[in-house]
Amino acid sequence: MKMFKLYFQEVKRPTTSIIDRTDKIDRETGRLAVQVSKDNDDSLYKMMNLHRKKYEMYKKKLMDKYRSKVKSQARK
Repeated sequence: MKMFKLYFQEVKRPTTSIIDRTDKIDRETGRLAVQVSKDNDDSLYKMMNLHRKKYEMYKKKLMDKYRSKVKSQARK
């Protein structure tokens, strides 16, 4: 008769994290800036996807470029 080892898995409970309004707006602004640049066929968007190591740098440039356009959409 073989002995079976019992492994107990940890119970993972969903955590609730409180995110304030400005963080939500910043997150949505970033998402919308990338979406607008994709729709406009922007060269920065192409570079961002081509160079995955420099993704954050290009995303920051996109945010600087489209922040004023997208900020009002993010508040809705």
